[in-house]
Amino acid sequence: PSVEVGAFVSPKWVPQMGDSAQVLQEVADLGPGVRLPVLVPNAKGLEAAASAGAREIAIFASASEGFSQRNINCTVAESLERYRAVCASALERGLAVRGYVSCVAGCPVDGRVKPAAVAHVAAQLVDMGCYEVSLGDTIGVGTPGTVQAMLQGVSREVGVERLAAHFHDTYGQGLANILTALDMGVATVDSAVAGLGGCPYAPGATGNVATEDVLY
Repeated sequence: PSVEVGAFVSPKWVPQMGDSAQVLQEVADLGPGVRLPVLVPNAKGLEAAASAGAREIAIFASASEGFSQRNINCTVAESLERYRAVCASALERGLAVRGYVSCVAGCPVDGRVKPAAVAHVAAQLVDMGCYEVSLGDTIGVGTPGTVQAMLQGVSREVGVERLAAHFHDTYGQGLANILTALDMGVATVDSAVAGLGGCPYAPGATGNVATEDVLY
């Protein structure tokens, strides 16, 4: 099992994550085989995560230019260049690295996102060393039809065994989208207890699909 326990981001911009180091240390002994990844946006975040005892990090890049600028204040290409260095440093330290692609079904700034854009970012993350790439519908606008088209496009560049599904449930499509992904061979699904979450840079978007609903 894997439980994402925090994010080593700027507490100035995301104060909710300011105590991630303490949370990570409190849950460090959950048991053998439990993965405890933490989100890391840059080299500074990696240093903080490593100092707190993280054994796995997650990096996140957007498939859309507009959201990349809004979320991490750089272009998609700049973010991938940054993450390549972060990933290399993490791997040198013996840390596992998971990748996320944001806005795989739509963007709050740019609107529709083409599957080719998602595939490009996913392939870059795998190339730099991510053992798995989670495809995130950040604003929850995907439907089984658009998710199928997106996964078909991505799986031409990245083997489906390296992909995970991450669907926010803004319009009640999360479970249907997960079923579509499972039918297409995706075997890892992200979820959140009680559907918590959202994104401060995507107003109106709800949290990830609820763990309880996925298990049921």
